[in-house]
This record gives sequence, structure tokens and C-alpha cells, in this order.
Amino acid sequence: MPRAPFRRKSGTRETNQLVRLAEGLASSRSRAEDIFWERELEAAVSHYLEQNDDESINRALDRAHDSEDDTFDALADVVESLSESMVTQTDVASVRTTLFCAPILVWGRGQIPARQIPKQSLVNLAVQLGAHVFSSKASIALADHLFAPDQLPHSYVESREMLTSLAQAIRERTHLTVDASTLEEAPDVVCDMRMIIGAVQVTDGSPMFAWEEMTTSVEEARQSSLTAWRSQGGAAVQPLLVGCPFELTLPRTFFAACREADLGSRAYSIGASVSYLEAVTATPPSKLTAIIGGCWGNGLEEYRIGFSVGDDDEIVHGTIWPLVSDEAEDTPVVEEIETLLKAAGVGQIVVLEERLPLEFCDDCGAPHFPNRDGEMLHAHLPEDADTRGVQLH
Repeated sequence: MPRAPFRRKSGTRETNQLVRLAEGLASSRSRAEDIFWERELEAAVSHYLEQNDDESINRALDRAHDSEDDTFDALADVVESLSESMVTQTDVASVRTTLFCAPILVWGRGQIPARQIPKQSLVNLAVQLGAHVFSSKASIALADHLFAPDQLPHSYVESREMLTSLAQAIRERTHLTVDASTLEEAPDVVCDMRMIIGAVQVTDGSPMFAWEEMTTSVEEARQSSLTAWRSQGGAAVQPLLVGCPFELTLPRTFFAACREADLGSRAYSIGASVSYLEAVTATPPSKLTAIIGGCWGNGLEEYRIGFSVGDDDEIVHGTIWPLVSDEAEDTPVVEEIETLLKAAGVGQIVVLEERLPLEFCDDCGAPHFPNRDGEMLHAHLPEDADTRGVQLH
């Protein structure tokens, strides 16, 4: 799972300036020097964003990724910051507008909707976000679409363009209309994420989030915001996801929220998979067997968890636990997966020791999952499984 959500391209041409400035920032040892390098790096990155030149930024990130120091993080922080946040001057003051994401972890027996958000729902969501997540002085505009991950901006330039459009919506005191015909089709999967995207605007230097105004500890304040958002915001989200169990996560600035949702979705998908199988096959969790296997490409890349019923070797469902950059063979990931499976009530857990291939179906592209013998199989629900979903109108 990369530091930034966009695929980087290879190449070294016209990247030296960005990498050199990022190296300077990464090696700085004082705040005074930080300010110099940040200013120079922000000016250079801004130039490429204004020129719609994602390719140069991606090449620089690709080169910086191989550095042994913190050059990549320094460059990525500035690129993300300028892609998701901007300062503009009004007649009264300088204001900062920031792109944010409110992720929703969700599963369903039928296709999970990715849909237009009705006007009244937009109003309700904005009210709840303003009351529980953002500061009392913040202005908010939302995009009127419930996004699937594949429908999010695919580049830094596209993120900046969405931010600019939402900033205009804030000025006009309205919300952003999204042309759904320009978006990719949402995949039909059991467990996924949906995102509410918007922008928040405050006077530059003022608190943006509600927890920045609270007097309790920061962690307690964030948890308080999350609890209120789940309770009150959940009621506003529910009409958009009828028939689909879901869990709200804490809204954050765009890139941070996407990363945290990716991590949170790993654990959520395990519990959701067990609940899904119980719902469609009428099999209690205690009768399920979960098989955990590490899959290797260029090193250990992910764990795949295959589910079978009892001692049957056929795989009825599966889920993937992708590894992040700091997780390796000696990271206790398997123990975490086992703990989650036990908490979900799974009756039998098998951990395979062999290295498994990253196999996919040649026909449909679906990932294969391990059975107890280490065979990588296509998951097939039993013929009598009830997968009828709730039809949205």
C-alpha cells in the first residue's frame, strides 16, 4: 500500500529539481532551514500542478522512493498538501480551503450503491459534519456523489481540480454537482468503501477540525467527534446505503483519510466476510474454516484468507489483507488476523507456512484463495446461497 494513492511512473528526466529540494528538506536540522526548503519545494511543485504535469511529479516521487533517507516523505508531504489544500485572498482575509474525505466501510449481499446524493441528504450531511467534525467557523461544500474508491481523483492534478471546484461551490454557498457519466463503474464486491468528498474553508491559521477547539486531550477530542459523527452522521448516511451494514470512520484531509480507510478496511473486511457468509449460506461462524496464506510476488505482498464450510476443501469466499510498506515477514500480521477471526466466531483457523503465488482467474480476474491443502482456488458460493440484495429506487 503506497504512501500516495496514485501510481508512479518510471523515468528520471526533469525530476532533479524536485528531488534535490526534497533532499534539502529531509536533511534539514533546524526550523529556519526547513522554512527555506519548504518554500522552494512548494514553489516548484506548484509550478507542475499549475501546468497539469503529473508526470514530472510522479517521476520525482519514483526516484525519491529509492532514497535511504526521508526524501520521499518530504516530497510526498508537500505534493499532497498542495494537491488537497490552498490559500486564497478574499476582500476580508486569507482563507484556506482543504479537500476532505469521509470514508464509509460497507458490505452488502447485493451490489453496494455508488450513487448521486439527493439535495436533502447533502444538507443533512453538511449539517452533521459541521456540528461534529469541523470547527464552528468552518464553511463546507460537498460533492453530490457517493464515491467508490475507483471513482476518486486518479492524480494530484485531478485532486487539485476537485478542490478548486469545491472552493467555488463554497463561494457560491452551494454544493458541487458531479457528472456521474465521467466516473468509472463501481466494482461489484461484497465489502468495499464509499466516500463522501467535500471541502472545508476557514480563515488561514484558524482551527479547521472540531477537536482543535476542544479543551480535552487531542485523542479524547477526536474520539468524541468520531462517536458523534457515527451516531448523528450515520442517520444521514443510512438512506444512501439501504440494506448495507456500514461503519463510519473519522473524516480527515483527503490523502490521510484514504490511507486510514485502507488500513481500517482490512480488519473490517474480515468481520464483514463472516457476516456475509452467515447471511447468504445460513452457516454459523462456528462452522466456518478460515485458511490464512501469505502470497509472494516481489517479496511477501499480501495475505489471502480463504473461507470454507466445515472440512470441505472448496472455497466459498475470500478476502485480502494487503501489506503496507513497513510490514514484513516478521510483523505479527498473522496473529492480528487470527485474533479478528476468533472475535468473529470462526470455528477453525488454518495458517499455511508455504509461500503461495499471487494467482488470479484468467477469465474474470478475481483473486484465488487458499484451501487447507495450499491450493489456490476460485471462490464459489454454494448453489443454494441467497445473494438477493435490496434494490434501491
